[in-house]
Amino acid sequence: MSASLIRDVTEETGKKVEQEQRTEALIAYTHPEEAAPQFLPAERKRGTLYVLTDGSQVNTRQQGKDGSTWKEMKLGEVYSDDHVIRSQGGRALLTQKEYVAYFGSVEGLKPLLFDAAARAGYGQYERTVMIGDGAHWICNLCDELFPDAIQVLDYYHMSEHVYAYARYLYPENEGAMKGWAKATIKDIECGNVEGVIASLDGANVPPGVANLRQYLGHNRHRVNYQELKDQGLHVGSGAIESGNKKVIQQRMKQSGMRWGEVTGQYVAILRAKSASMMWAYMERMLCISWSLGFIGT
Repeated sequence: MSASLIRDVTEETGKKVEQEQRTEALIAYTHPEEAAPQFLPAERKRGTLYVLTDGSQVNTRQQGKDGSTWKEMKLGEVYSDDHVIRSQGGRALLTQKEYVAYFGSVEGLKPLLFDAAARAGYGQYERTVMIGDGAHWICNLCDELFPDAIQVLDYYHMSEHVYAYARYLYPENEGAMKGWAKATIKDIECGNVEGVIASLDGANVPPGVANLRQYLGHNRHRVNYQELKDQGLHVGSGAIESGNKKVIQQRMKQSGMRWGEVTGQYVAILRAKSASMMWAYMERMLCISWSLGFIGT
C-alpha cells in the first residue's frame, strides 16, 4: 500500500468521522436537556465525573496575523472515578476515558466536549469536577457548559507560577527562592490564599514575569486543595498533560512537520478516537469507505 493511498484513506476517514461527530455533538449541545438530563441529588450515583481540557501548539502551513505559523490544538478529556484504579505504587490508571480534539477556537471545542461529557454521564454523578490551568477560555467554557462543576486550578500549574515568581524575587539566592516558594505553596494548600494575595506586589511586576497576584486572584475559588483532597478529589491535570503528549504531540509535533488545518483536524480526531478505545467507530467509517468504493481492490 503506497504512502499516498494511506494519506488519502486517512483524510477521507477523518473527514467522515469529523462530520458525523460534529453532527452528533451539535445535537447534544443544542438539546442539553435530552443529552444530559440532570438527575435529582437523591437519584445521582456516587462518584465524580472529571472534565479536563488543555491546549498545545502545532506548527501549520498558514501564518496568523502575528506572522506565526503555530496554532493551538485544543484537547478535552472526560472520565469518571468508576474507571480509576491505583497501581501498587499509588499511581492512578484510567481504564476508560474519552478524548476530543479541535484545531481552532474554543467555540468549536464546546459541542464536542459537552457531547463526550453527556456520553460519560454528566448530570448523573453526585459531583462534576473540571480541572484546568487557569486560562480564561477554560474557566469561561466551564461556566457555560458545566455551571454546577467544582472548578480546580491544576496544582502543578499553580506551583510552577509560584516558583517562577520566586525566581523573580530571589534571582541570585536559590535557597531563599525555594524557601519562599515552598512556604507560599503551603499557605495556599492550607487555605490562606487571601493572605498570599495580599502579600504580593501586583503593580510593579516587570514584563516577562508572571503576575502571581493577578493569577491567584483570578483563581482564588479554585485552590481549595486541602478541602478537595479531604473529599478524595483529584487536583492535578496530569491526565490531560499525558493525553496531549500521547494523542497530539507524538504524531503532530515531529521534526519538521507542518500541517494544513483541515488535514490536522482529521488526523487529531482519528488519534483521539484511537486513544479513547473507540476503534469500532473508525471501523464503521472504513466500512462506509469500502462500500462507496473509495478504497480500491
